[in-house]
Amino acid sequence: MSRQPRYFFVIMLAFILIISGMIYLSTAAQMDTAQPSAPKYVFLFLADGAGIAHMEITRQYNRAIHNEGLTISDKIMKEGSLGLITTHAADSLSTDSAAAATALSAGCKANIGALGICADGTIPKTVGEIAKGKNMRVGLVTTSTIYDASPAAFISHVPNRRNFAEILKRYLEFTPDILLGGGRDQFLPKSQAGSRRTDETDLVASFIQKGYLYVSNRQELEQAQRLKLLGLFSPGEMSFEIDRDKKAEPSLCDMTQAAIRLLSNYNSHGFFLFIENENVDTAAHLSDVASLIRDYREFDRAVELAYDFYRKHPRETLIIVTSDHETGGLGFTLALKDLGSAKGTQVAGTTEDLKKIDSISISLRKATEILGPNPSAAAIDKLMSDYFSGFTLAPDFKEAILKRQPLSRALFLDPTAHALGMMIANNTQAYWLTSTHTNHPIFVTALGPGSEKFRGYLDNTDFGRNLKAILNRR
Repeated sequence: MSRQPRYFFVIMLAFILIISGMIYLSTAAQMDTAQPSAPKYVFLFLADGAGIAHMEITRQYNRAIHNEGLTISDKIMKEGSLGLITTHAADSLSTDSAAAATALSAGCKANIGALGICADGTIPKTVGEIAKGKNMRVGLVTTSTIYDASPAAFISHVPNRRNFAEILKRYLEFTPDILLGGGRDQFLPKSQAGSRRTDETDLVASFIQKGYLYVSNRQELEQAQRLKLLGLFSPGEMSFEIDRDKKAEPSLCDMTQAAIRLLSNYNSHGFFLFIENENVDTAAHLSDVASLIRDYREFDRAVELAYDFYRKHPRETLIIVTSDHETGGLGFTLALKDLGSAKGTQVAGTTEDLKKIDSISISLRKATEILGPNPSAAAIDKLMSDYFSGFTLAPDFKEAILKRQPLSRALFLDPTAHALGMMIANNTQAYWLTSTHTNHPIFVTALGPGSEKFRGYLDNTDFGRNLKAILNRR
């Protein structure tokens, strides 16, 4: 063979090898894109009871009152994935937090009131259990009682969400690395003031014996330097942000900051951190738009902390923001100025109404406590003068407060709070459909590796199955 054909053959062989290598690298890159690595750090933020309207009203309030954006809408949604989730339970077209959280944590439909147990009786592995099985650290943070349905569903299996003793027994067995929230009442022995236990078990002492550091106020939380950490900051649910004693009681943001600091310190296996603002749901149950907005803002500030963490570890961090169901059927709307008005005298919500809402300085729960169970007309007038300046209380709402009468079949949980809530609605056009849960789909937005799994129209069981699959890739 002459030299020229030989050189030609060598050149062609090299060319083929280069092209083959390029094709292989391209295919590998596509496979890597299609199957991203499992996240090392997983944040699951849950605004209990929050629908799209709750977020949007808070976003509008932030812009109008504080000239600020919202991390959830401006960063997580814009940079990540967005989807909608159905919320019905196995035995109801609407849901409660137990059945909803079971779907999110275990990937199966549950009956109302059941935690970590599928409707067919199956006991599934939960997200928290899978994370611990992968040697990830696990943290539960909430403004509710720490044994409430939403956090409990991620590691517990009980047929009745009110079985607090069994839930806390499971916590003691599971030993999460972080437990922060309210609910000291179920940790104290029966003979101690503030206890709601039926026995003399001292669960704070039991957790300390398991190696936990116990903290009970904001300063102690800020000074905490080690895992495992148990923080109980109120006898029951923690305060609304609008009422919170900022020196004594930590905010959701404070608790999130402490959890991130401790869970990420010298951690080679990563963590799963569940963070819930229960106060959004509680405010919606009370038709309390002012408290709801303040707590959703605090929830968004907590999400911002996770986003800052993500910016430092973008290839290893997954942030998920969602809810379990919608409460209240909230929304700004167009209404008649009053029932006697002509059709042309309609009124719609404006930024001036957001300013009115901003002027409210107490929760409706606090307002109800001030009035007491048998308020007088004079006491109601004083409450309006002290805390709702510029608002008008219609005679029928005042009568409902005096007689403790529900306003309707759908607004019935707290006659005083609902009457005041509808008073605020009449003055601002932010109206409520109900005092309980609806069947509205809720949004889910996610950012980071695995976020594409939460895009589209999903059932809440799809959410749980997808999150479990992401963790199982580790």
